[in-house]
Amino acid sequence: MVNKFVVVAIILISLVAGYNLIYQIIQATKSGERLSEAVDAVYKLEIKNKALKNKLGDIQSPQFIEEEVRNKLGLGKAGETIVIIPDEKIKQILGASESAAIRLPNWLGWWKLFFP
Repeated sequence: MVNKFVVVAIILISLVAGYNLIYQIIQATKSGERLSEAVDAVYKLEIKNKALKNKLGDIQSPQFIEEEVRNKLGLGKAGETIVIIPDEKIKQILGASESAAIRLPNWLGWWKLFFP
């Protein structure tokens, strides 16, 4: 009777240990998958970060600042004369309807004015 009890106990302990071993293997596999997903996410974020740094460098350049000041604020360099084309004239040349509000960059407005 004691031999049977010892054998049953050993079998039960072996089953529990085997189950725990298999469970740990499955968890380790899932951890590896999560790690590879995290590495992919970090790689994508690094690419996005590089792109944003490049864009920041472009935005901080004097050429970009000058272009934005000229196009959005209508300012110019010393000695230049700023000419603003009325919206009615732009609409007339482009054939746009009165309800459509089209704001063209200065260079395109001049191009359309002289080369219809």
